[in-house]
Amino acid sequence: MAYSPSEMNLQHTVESLPIPLCQRLSLRSVKGIIVGLLLGTVLGFLLLWQPAYFHLRSLQKEKTYWQQILKTGVANSKADAKAVTIPTMDQLPDLIEQCRGVFVKEGVNVVSLNVERFGERLETGKGASLDYGLVRLHLHGNWEGIVHALKALEETQEGNISLQEVVLDSEGGEALLQIHFRTG
Repeated sequence: MAYSPSEMNLQHTVESLPIPLCQRLSLRSVKGIIVGLLLGTVLGFLLLWQPAYFHLRSLQKEKTYWQQILKTGVANSKADAKAVTIPTMDQLPDLIEQCRGVFVKEGVNVVSLNVERFGERLETGKGASLDYGLVRLHLHGNWEGIVHALKALEETQEGNISLQEVVLDSEGGEALLQIHFRTG
């Protein structure tokens, strides 16, 4: 059979065109692609959801712990079996002086200290109200002494002292402490 040159060009162009994607896919391969996408989505969700879930659980445990403290006015120490009472606001100056003493004991000079503000709970409930004071200490000394003193303050159970911010420079630095106390 003889073809004219125009028919040969047309037949060659039709043969060289790719088969459309929808004609090449079978029902089985489409199902495989959909299952693969769904499986990938579920695995991605689980991998991203797990850290958020663990963080939520730790926050719930911490919330339960502080609610128990508010109800009873007593903090339980894991390291020590005896109960530690939360100090009152009247004892706050003594706690600040104890914090300064820890730094002095490590050979760090406390140049100045400022009580920046007091935080309080707005809602009232049964039992004692748990409030806090933010105390900024300006320190002059070596880093080793500062770090040892900060670790000692974190480990003490008296006053529930927690570090909020530490900034160190070549001559010393400053630390912001949050000291919890009870009112009412």
